[in-house]
Amino acid sequence: MFAFSPWMQLDRPALLHGLNMAMAAWLSFAIAVLLSVDNPFWAAMPVWVLSQAYRGLVYERALWRILGTLIGAGLGLAFLHLPNAYLQLLGMALVVGVASALTHVLRGALSYLPMLAGITIGVVVLPSVLAPDTSLDLALSRVECTLIGVLVTTLLCSRTTPRSQRKTYYQRVRVLAADALRLAAHALGPSYAQPDQALLSRIRQEMVDLDGQARILAAGSWDAYRRLPYVDAFLYAVIELLAASEMIVRQRERGRCLAADYASSLLEQAQRLQDGQPLKVLAKTAARQEGQISLARLRRAMGQIQRAEEGLFATQAPARRGRHRFLTTPAISVDWPLATRTGLISGLAAFSAGAIAFALSSPALELMAMGVCTFSIILGSMPRPQLMSRTMFTGITVGVVVASLYRYLLQGHLVTDWQVIASVLPFVVIGGLLRANRPTSAWALDANMCFQLASQAGMAAVTGPIILKESLPLLAGSAVVCSAFFLLPRRTHPRGQALVRRVVRELYPLIRRSRPRLFRVWRGRVARQWVQLLHWMGEQTPPGLLSLINLGRGVIELKRLAKRGAQQQACVSLVGELLEGFEHQPQELAQQLQRISQSCSDTVLAQAILDVAQSLQGATPVLVYAYPPNAMPRAVETS
Repeated sequence: MFAFSPWMQLDRPALLHGLNMAMAAWLSFAIAVLLSVDNPFWAAMPVWVLSQAYRGLVYERALWRILGTLIGAGLGLAFLHLPNAYLQLLGMALVVGVASALTHVLRGALSYLPMLAGITIGVVVLPSVLAPDTSLDLALSRVECTLIGVLVTTLLCSRTTPRSQRKTYYQRVRVLAADALRLAAHALGPSYAQPDQALLSRIRQEMVDLDGQARILAAGSWDAYRRLPYVDAFLYAVIELLAASEMIVRQRERGRCLAADYASSLLEQAQRLQDGQPLKVLAKTAARQEGQISLARLRRAMGQIQRAEEGLFATQAPARRGRHRFLTTPAISVDWPLATRTGLISGLAAFSAGAIAFALSSPALELMAMGVCTFSIILGSMPRPQLMSRTMFTGITVGVVVASLYRYLLQGHLVTDWQVIASVLPFVVIGGLLRANRPTSAWALDANMCFQLASQAGMAAVTGPIILKESLPLLAGSAVVCSAFFLLPRRTHPRGQALVRRVVRELYPLIRRSRPRLFRVWRGRVARQWVQLLHWMGEQTPPGLLSLINLGRGVIELKRLAKRGAQQQACVSLVGELLEGFEHQPQELAQQLQRISQSCSDTVLAQAILDVAQSLQGATPVLVYAYPPNAMPRAVETS
């Protein structure tokens, strides 16, 4: 470990990775200069973004960067044939807005495609609006430089970049399920006293990490993408185990007992699962006696783990047919309000900046507009841009300042192509080491990109005033965008409330229909909202969302019991009527349901009503959070 100071820490792999990035950037720039490509500094820019932790991600990002660049350049050239400059800018803004929105719709590395399309169309259209004769040259040079940078990065960096550790990742998924079984065993233990909060917190954090890494580790491998549904099936089974464990605890609190000691059996199966041995589902007992706890949900979750394990660890990923066809997975969910808001902000910012630059015929404002267009897409693609805006502006400032010094002190003394090529070598080496160094990696990315853009390396030398005239607008454009995103309202709690309310809305079809349909779809949607809430809020996630899942299960059980007779049907109908508006007064409604259960002659139905009542009580914290009685909770942003 080379630890020169707390902010400079480079071990041998990081040092080699940084030097490799520097070599790829320098070689890309050199090839573009020797081939006399216009704006050769663009060739080095893809290197800093394409260099990733895993080889598959390098390949996939390279593909999407090429396609995104071609799409953006093609649309930009098409819009330049419109008769009016403002129409051209409007078309560009439309693409920028749609591209920004799609970064929140498409998942994994695929979201890189619309981002590059939006950035490229700004690079093509904005300069061409003020100088129409250069539009084709700009588009072609952008495409050529991108191809050079992508090819060089793929050839140099991919071989030194390790393959993704998918086998280790799959084993972590298996261990997560084993931990969930241990939590269920703890709930079933004869000496149960209180929940194991440390184990529960570890399971929740590991689930968030595994869900976030799933598509990153699968990048570049069709076989890994085919295994993703089995990873999702594991995650759903874990959520079901957690919810079932909570329900078992609730039932034990009111005196219900177990038919046998299942805790030791679950612990044994958890160890088998962790050791890579086939999981055995708990066997069904004889007819369950009145007052005993049902383990049907545990058995179903274990059955899902068993089938998911077969598919995930198969030699070749099987198709979703046969017994694998009915695996339940968290549904794909898109935050359309966030995507729409991001698209509108980015599109409006791009059009406004471009229109002002054109109206004033200012090349300086054109550079500022280009910065607004580019940085609004990049920051807009992040779920919490406020947390990265200061880091990004720091990197942009460092890159622009160093580039201005390069232009002022060195560029005027460079005559031959080889002198130009040699002049950037120290800068890309330092940039590569800063990018590989963990404490400086975040802002070094933007510093390297902006150095390439603002240095104009390979172009003709200019005077000091012109350097300032071209550098300051780029810095000002980034300052406008970063400040705007930094000052946007913190949306930690509003979005968390929206996710909880979405779960509540999903419950009402179960409550209102006499025969709830698409129950499997509901389970997948609720599971996805649960994971998204953990992603978004982390340790600030309010308790009680598992109880909402159990509330839906309880409603389904009531609808099933309503078929036993007219009296049961009337009782269940009454409960359904009371559940209307349950989110606003869960405690009062839970007390009413407890009184109804006491007057119910059907003991099985009475226990099911108590399950619903206890689920409402358990869900009270998250319902009060989502539907505050007086005022909205104060938003607090954390890193």
